[in-house]
Amino acid sequence: MSAGKSLYGGGRDQASQFWVEKYERDARKNWDVFYKNNQDKFFKDRHYFAREFPHIFPEGSDVGGGGDDGRDGSALEASDGKDATRPPARPSPCVDHGFDPDARETGPAPRYVRPGTGDVPPRERVFLEVGCGVGNTAFPLLALDDTATVYCCDFSKRAVDLCHARRAKLPTQALRDRIVPFVCDITNEPLTDVVPIGSVDVCTMVFVLSAVSPEKMRDAVRNVSSVMRPNAEARVLLRDYASGDLAQERFAAKSGQKLAENFYVRGDGTRAFYFSPTNLKALFADFGMVVESLDVYERAITNRGQGVKMDRRWVQASFASARVPAEPLPPPPPPPEPEWAKRKREADAARVERAARDEAEAARRRENEAAALAEVTAALETCARGDLERVVMGMMREGVVTPETLVRRLKEASDEGPSVVPRKT
Repeated sequence: MSAGKSLYGGGRDQASQFWVEKYERDARKNWDVFYKNNQDKFFKDRHYFAREFPHIFPEGSDVGGGGDDGRDGSALEASDGKDATRPPARPSPCVDHGFDPDARETGPAPRYVRPGTGDVPPRERVFLEVGCGVGNTAFPLLALDDTATVYCCDFSKRAVDLCHARRAKLPTQALRDRIVPFVCDITNEPLTDVVPIGSVDVCTMVFVLSAVSPEKMRDAVRNVSSVMRPNAEARVLLRDYASGDLAQERFAAKSGQKLAENFYVRGDGTRAFYFSPTNLKALFADFGMVVESLDVYERAITNRGQGVKMDRRWVQASFASARVPAEPLPPPPPPPEPEWAKRKREADAARVERAARDEAEAARRRENEAAALAEVTAALETCARGDLERVVMGMMREGVVTPETLVRRLKEASDEGPSVVPRKT
């Protein structure tokens, strides 16, 4: 193989269009395989929302720490996730925490006001977790509001099945009734098929938008906007990969893993996009959702043995819902016909066409035979006996009919009775 070329066909850095399209086609299958292999053991429950967004979730809620790192290494979600009920641990000398002050942004959206506080009348809130996996955010959300209903959806049916299994283990029917898992591809299946339009108070999107192809992100955000409460009354809480993250640098160094600008594929076929604050804000602003708060967090981990510093970066933001929610997505087109079904349909159509053609040919033959018989009958009616005898004798000499066959046919005709065709002598 020549230098600078890749098995993936896109040069040293970028995958070819064939692989880009294949990873898109296989996206749901790859996540199903991920959850088949990992079940509910890969990600930890996310208990940091009340600490990170105290004005959105009531005081005294479940504020335990922990969490996962998305998919790509060192505990992004646990970076500030010490259990708030425990004494603070001594910070590790190998880990530096912080945020990018240049990326910190507040407003222009007003600060969220919980129902039942300020001038907002009380009501039972509705939460939505998009990309719920096995429910690592959905179930902690139940503890953040004793009356809220939690809708949660995922691309992977296998993940949602695991979420249903976890729901079934909740101690009371009242708790089970408050969580509604369902399968949904947020890029082309309307959330409004399950979630009432304009009903959601808080939507969480944790390392989910990065798994969507860049060209489909607008559809995902539009879909979310369609179910949010209007007039900036609701919030979308997002945590996702930020550009400059260590995992992005590792992907960039490997051939065939770059699918597009800031968009990469992992070894298992799942994908990750790395956001800048600018493109993230623009994505939501296109649907009238503006920033309430946005931060880019950094976590530097130093491997002293190797003298290597590993920089993890992620963006965390709160977006206010639009004044007027976006229109729901149209119903998705029917799925493409499977190849086996197409072959069967074509074979059935060919069989029907062949049968119709055979029947038409048989009808033509019957018509021709009837016409020939009518012509023979008419000729016999005017034929003299001597002429008929000469014709028959000539046919026997030519071998068209044998004497034995002729005698047998004459006997059969005699046994059947006199001919209906008159003979002239």
